[in-house]
Amino acid sequence: MSLFQKKKFTLEMGLSRKEFISLLDSQSKLVYELEGNDITFTFASQKALLFLGPEGIRKLTFADLPTILLSFDFSEMGDQEQASFMKVFLLKFQRGGG
Repeated sequence: MSLFQKKKFTLEMGLSRKEFISLLDSQSKLVYELEGNDITFTFASQKALLFLGPEGIRKLTFADLPTILLSFDFSEMGDQEQASFMKVFLLKFQRGGG
């Protein structure tokens, strides 16, 4: 089973909390409510919960990159809606590298 098919899972993303919130505020595809570390998304008339975890640092040879843990809870969302939500979420929040 793919990670994104589980109803509850955690991702480490290469963003600071400030960067994540900035991207969240600037996107227009996902409707959400932010309260402290809890974000409730409404997608296809269903709810997805996201919890902002602690920030960390990923040490590379010449750089320290910020990270944040994101815990997802799709208990209140159907499988097809979850898959569609994750496609949109990853397009908005994952960064490319090269």
